[in-house]
Amino acid sequence: LRVRKDREVSLRLCFHGSRKEEKFMEAAKISMIALDLDGTCLDSTGKMVDRTRNILEYYGEKGTQIVFTTGRPIAGILKELRTISGTNYAIALNGGMVYELLDERIIYKKSIDREEVLLVRDIVLKHDVLTDVASSGVGFGDKKTYDNAGKYIKNDDFRNYYLSSRGAKKDLWENIEKLESVEKINMFFSDMEERRKVLEELKVLKTSKVCSGMPNNIEINHSEVNKGNALKWLCKKLGIDISELIAFGDGGNDIDMIKAAGIGVAMSNACGELKNCADVITKSNDEDGVAWFLENQLHFLFKHH
Repeated sequence: LRVRKDREVSLRLCFHGSRKEEKFMEAAKISMIALDLDGTCLDSTGKMVDRTRNILEYYGEKGTQIVFTTGRPIAGILKELRTISGTNYAIALNGGMVYELLDERIIYKKSIDREEVLLVRDIVLKHDVLTDVASSGVGFGDKKTYDNAGKYIKNDDFRNYYLSSRGAKKDLWENIEKLESVEKINMFFSDMEERRKVLEELKVLKTSKVCSGMPNNIEINHSEVNKGNALKWLCKKLGIDISELIAFGDGGNDIDMIKAAGIGVAMSNACGELKNCADVITKSNDEDGVAWFLENQLHFLFKHH
């Protein structure tokens, strides 16, 4: 098992002297498991393997909250995942929304300031980019590029998910002011130089946060929005100490929740920045890294403390 700076040491030594670990071990229980979807608990085909599902079912049946924490809109959290024991809540849009699954209602959301949405509109209309926005949890793609999504998203499985979880709106950006709210803006690029130019132009934003969940995308939320803050809000609502949370992720949009969790776990396929701030590095999403950690290494941790 690898840890920060990729040193090969035991899990027990990885946590030695860590204040977060001491706090977690005092609680001696896992009250919540937070999981990013793409690149984390889903494999490269966008599916959850039975091994991962079974271990989550095990914890869910014991009363642990299983919280899928994703950049996707609510519709992107697959129906088969919602049937896993303990999946009562979900965090979508990078933390821009917390959703109660049983009652199918939004219990928290934070929108991008309208003036900032208009600034993004002016930038988007100058560039070749696949875009979509989330408004009150519903995803809308711009029809001009939506119908040519294959140019921007090469992975067939992810592209099929993308198209099935968003509707197409004609002249989305020309009519963006008609939307009641915008919680998230998503962009995909076929040309990384184009992406670099857009990132530079987005520096004009003052109250919005720009991050990335994939190498060729850009994601925009309100500056106060991140997965870590949403998890803190949900833990407070449920009376759970944040030290009793284990979080798994792979992308830049997972950094805040990995830092906030009692134990933050990065996948081996994670970006370097996330690995540097994680407590532990597990196997990749295509090697059942979530299941491997929960089945074996967590038991090792408890056994040696």
